[in-house]
Amino acid sequence: MTLDLQTWWFDPALPDCFIDGSGRSGLDVATFDRKTSAEFCHLHADYRIKNHVTEWDRTDAILALKRSMQMRMDHLNSIYNFKQYPEFKQLGPLGLLEHWGVIRQRMLRRMRQLRNAVEHEGAEPPAIDECEDYAEIVWWFLRGTSPLLMPLDNLDFNGEFHGSVTFAYDPLKIVISGDVSASLISKDERPGWVRLTTDVARYGDVTGKMTPIEIGEGDYRVEAIVADTRSAHGLLQRALRYVL
Repeated sequence: MTLDLQTWWFDPALPDCFIDGSGRSGLDVATFDRKTSAEFCHLHADYRIKNHVTEWDRTDAILALKRSMQMRMDHLNSIYNFKQYPEFKQLGPLGLLEHWGVIRQRMLRRMRQLRNAVEHEGAEPPAIDECEDYAEIVWWFLRGTSPLLMPLDNLDFNGEFHGSVTFAYDPLKIVISGDVSASLISKDERPGWVRLTTDVARYGDVTGKMTPIEIGEGDYRVEAIVADTRSAHGLLQRALRYVL
């Protein structure tokens, strides 16, 4: 017998819950090489700034800083596939990272514009102190995004939600599994809550039954996936904040 999937809503703020454990992916050889390539590119820019003689040193430094940042953005995109998110079309990759709470993009965007002017329009490179400022900004960008190269696989919770949230990123798939207080789920849509597509229970004496299932006074068994990328924002942002 095929059971009909159901739509429910889940509070991503998870009040009165605490994180009880987590797991994340490590760096394999290829991932480590990509990480260090972006960092070596920044080291080259730093060297040209500290040992500058002519404006060509400053020009090369600005171009290298842009390459360093782009290499990291390409690496992140290979993990998270930015274009799958509906916000990407309007915000672009830097704006999407800012939307997730990972970076502040204003100075990074300005540096990109400066690089384009220097490389494509023949503009004079910035003064040495300004080059140093941009090098520091990109340094922080690389350090700030490095944890995302080892994405979070799962978060285990206790409290009003006793269970786990697991993450896959390309394509995005967030699975919620466990026992949850009735205050954290709703059959009706609520502002800011995550839309779920429920599934059947996988363990215990309710195995095979469609969830949510009441298992005690005010408690429910839930097996579900987040229904779409827009609904996923609250849980995704929480996962990224946890690793940063």
